[in-house]
Amino acid sequence: MNKFNIIKVCTVCLVGMSAVSCNNSFMDRFPIAEISPENSFKTAKDLELYTNSFYENLPKINDIVRADNISDNVLYSNVPMEQRSDERDIPSEAGSSNWNWGILRKINIFFDNYTRCEDKIAALKYEGVARFFRAWFYFDKVKRFGGVPWYETEIKTDNEELLYKPKDSREFIVDKIVEDLEIAVDRLGITRKPDQVSKWTALAFLSRVCLYEGTYRKYHTELNLPDADKFLEKAYKAAERVMSESGYKLYTTGSPSVDYRDLFALELKDDEVILGRRYSLSLNKMHNTNYYFLSKTQQDVGLTKDLVNSYLMSNGTPFTAQTGYEKMQYKAEMVGRDNRLAQTIRSIGYTRIGNDKSLLPDFEASMTGYQVVKFISTESQDGDGTSYQDISIIRYAEVLLNFAEAKAELGILTQEDIDKSIKLIRARAGVTNLNLAMANSHPDEILAAEYSNVTGTNKGVILEIRRERRVELVLEGFRYDDLMRWKMGKLLESHFVGMYFPALGEFDLDEDGVIDLLLFKGKAPESKAKQQIEVSGVLQLTEGDSGYLVGFLNIKKKFNESRDYLYPIPSGDILLNKNLEQNPNW
Repeated sequence: MNKFNIIKVCTVCLVGMSAVSCNNSFMDRFPIAEISPENSFKTAKDLELYTNSFYENLPKINDIVRADNISDNVLYSNVPMEQRSDERDIPSEAGSSNWNWGILRKINIFFDNYTRCEDKIAALKYEGVARFFRAWFYFDKVKRFGGVPWYETEIKTDNEELLYKPKDSREFIVDKIVEDLEIAVDRLGITRKPDQVSKWTALAFLSRVCLYEGTYRKYHTELNLPDADKFLEKAYKAAERVMSESGYKLYTTGSPSVDYRDLFALELKDDEVILGRRYSLSLNKMHNTNYYFLSKTQQDVGLTKDLVNSYLMSNGTPFTAQTGYEKMQYKAEMVGRDNRLAQTIRSIGYTRIGNDKSLLPDFEASMTGYQVVKFISTESQDGDGTSYQDISIIRYAEVLLNFAEAKAELGILTQEDIDKSIKLIRARAGVTNLNLAMANSHPDEILAAEYSNVTGTNKGVILEIRRERRVELVLEGFRYDDLMRWKMGKLLESHFVGMYFPALGEFDLDEDGVIDLLLFKGKAPESKAKQQIEVSGVLQLTEGDSGYLVGFLNIKKKFNESRDYLYPIPSGDILLNKNLEQNPNW
């Protein structure tokens, strides 16, 4: 353990956890291999080494690529509790369900001691780093729980006022997050490194935070939260600074058929990735992403028909504007689409990186037939724990989307704004630009029905930006948060479906004269199909012998609008701290 890495005490030593049972002398003692704060934090190197440990608290690749599993983008081998309101319980164990504070303690030890540093310039720089990570910590808490206790100093075991502190309001916490990020913007340097935070990282994250909060307050009218427009203004202005000052741009080689794929399947692309996490074969720092999406023994992750329908035609018109789109089969629905579709799922003619063999979807590894290819690297990385492609955490495309959405929600988006944001994203994918006037004069009827609380003269363009956000950021951990801030929990209630099949029997998916798939019930008939899938148990067709692939029809799905936009605080923490109030209706 690094001598500057102060003890990681158990999270039960903070409010709402088993703090009262911790031994005081233990809390005040540092391991022999480490030194006390009084003897550290004196040089720039001390501060660098200490704050370097904060980066380990950023999301790992598994956290990111699996986050959409609780959203309407994914059907997999379970129905998450976020979609089963009647079965959800309040967790009992103190410190569970992400109600933990150990990371914050470590950050606040820094704030209590960093002014000891003799290098005052370095002290300001690393203050910026610490503020960024404190903002990150609290943003996660606000999204999950709403109001939480705010701490900006290390909590000692004899400080009962802090140990048993009640929650601060959501408004207070968000203001403190914004304050931390705005100070971080001023403190941090402009050097661009995707694995280190900079001024641009803080600005990009500020745009994310403020867009989230601005739209949350706008659409959750039942909460009567003020200043929605203030946050939306901060969101687009922060994004605009990144766009005009940072030098970041979208990664592109001018090849719409592979650029989006290569952004995720290989190493971090410095032009676009503002913050990311590196993995390495040589350093034995690996993960199992290929294995997770490709193995028949994992969670059978498939993307949903509704998501696939969201991808436009390459000319910018909706796929759903085509006559008979509802019953269009696999090959037909892949033709003429946004290039991102074929770089997100196995489409017609899909080949692995470094291989020219055409592959069809593996229905034993994907419940919907829409098998994930986004993030999939070379075949040599297919084993369990043998993948090492890097992962983006914040990238420039999100900043462009934040900019456009915030201005659209404020009603001040112009065609010029679209041309320097949405147009660039679509151009990389080979898709015609969004026309503001056309979108607002002819809002997409299907999107309008889904997002029924979007109203006003700017309705059409807001819907199109939401479409763009969904397809550009799929499997990057945004969709569930987006539904929560837009107050669209109802979209989690339906049973998600996959590919359409007009009947049971054999199918030549790519129409090359070879039978690829057999769908059957009961005993499988004789068939030369390479894949034979029974549709009579967990996996079925919506109309029995025809329809869309669907799973878990026996499980009741429900989202409680009065409760489920926030998670409950574990009952064990409320038992320990009587001043904590449970979230509404739990």
